[in-house]
Amino acid sequence: MAQDTGRQPELRCNVTYASTTIQLRTTLQTDPYAVPETDIEGRFRFKAVMTGKPGKIDYIKLYAYLQKDQGDIPIHQASYTGPFAVSPQVYKLTPNNQLYAGELERILQYECDLYNPPR
Repeated sequence: MAQDTGRQPELRCNVTYASTTIQLRTTLQTDPYAVPETDIEGRFRFKAVMTGKPGKIDYIKLYAYLQKDQGDIPIHQASYTGPFAVSPQVYKLTPNNQLYAGELERILQYECDLYNPPR
């Protein structure tokens, strides 16, 4: 990804199911429970959480859920703890992850980049 000019950390995830890709951008939060999940085509939900305060990212957590009539089923959680590299460039945080879930083995893919500029 290209260089950025903002001064706040930002987590950028591309989440793909079938032929739809959703771009999610997450900024620093103090309350991880206040971060909403994103519906992915009525089949999955995805949640990206980056907690900390200005100048310091404490952790990043990524969650994926399979949507079922009986309720959402957690299928994936990835946790990243610091220290996180400070860079004026956006850099890759995760590989391209492929999650298989449900009776039909539906595939959710995601990858995330981190922008963590110097203060």
